[in-house]
Amino acid sequence: MANLASGFSLIAPSVWEYTPPSTNLPTWFSSTDLHAPSLVLICTWTGARPRHIAKYTTKYQTLFPSSLIMVVTTTAKDLCFRSSERKQERMKPAVERLSSYKSISGSTHDNGILLHVFSEGGSNKACELAEAYYNITQTRIPVSAMCLDSTPGRPHYLRLCKALNKSLPQVPILRHASLLLASGVLGCIWFFYKHIKGPENNVITRTRRRLQDDRYLDSAAPRCYLFSKNDNLIAWKDVGEHAEEARAAGSSVTDVLFEVSGHVDHAKQEPRRYWDAVVTTWNKAGWKEKQIPHSSMPKDDFTMKTTLQLDICRESWGGLVGETMTLSC
Repeated sequence: MANLASGFSLIAPSVWEYTPPSTNLPTWFSSTDLHAPSLVLICTWTGARPRHIAKYTTKYQTLFPSSLIMVVTTTAKDLCFRSSERKQERMKPAVERLSSYKSISGSTHDNGILLHVFSEGGSNKACELAEAYYNITQTRIPVSAMCLDSTPGRPHYLRLCKALNKSLPQVPILRHASLLLASGVLGCIWFFYKHIKGPENNVITRTRRRLQDDRYLDSAAPRCYLFSKNDNLIAWKDVGEHAEEARAAGSSVTDVLFEVSGHVDHAKQEPRRYWDAVVTTWNKAGWKEKQIPHSSMPKDDFTMKTTLQLDICRESWGGLVGETMTLSC
């Protein structure tokens, strides 16, 4: 993969890191205005291209200019064909780097990690990283808040084929040949898990279950589900049901249902609503009273509200529910 953006360095296969400059932070950002995450950890969707990933990293650099950023990418091979053990082996450099960050472990100014995952590839990679972190350090990865974009779903063969198709080469003849081969292999894997190993052991179902496992991800950390009725890869009701399961388990959950945006396309279609939800979720991690001063807010195409404390109706996946929360519609 080509370099993500200026300032990012490759520290291991599929793992990129950005360290912010220590000077020249915008005047609107200070410890008395908004507490930033120590680290923004982004786990991308399968086959995500650098120019698309850069839209999110650039936004985070604007929102939280003092935060470290780590990007973990994934491929169809990672998601479908590598074992969990092999994935975790490949995550060791990321675990070592996370453990070395003084701002995350052992610091009195530790704000923790904002985890942002996309689609099944990103949520699976996040689970593998969290489990690898636990196995190596014997502690839970310090995720303070989590945003889940277009995930998690349930295993549906045709939807998986569509998802796989999005990550294949753009050259038509290579794309069709690769899709034919991959669909056949995926069909064999599907049969194996459904009839031999058991439907509860496939990668999608295991990821869905592990996202609720308190050993690896703190169930007390607020989480945000961003999903759409127009997503033809991940069924919106599958995501909504997972949000309700998390809420029933005691998690602080924000669920944002979009109507027209496609798979992992919500930030492009409704940027203000998307990023308001992300910032609101981070604020729930313990910094609810902090606000960005109106006179010094950054002006960009993803402008945030003057205050991040807004009482409005929550739009849940099942419809409009009359209760208040901090979220812009």
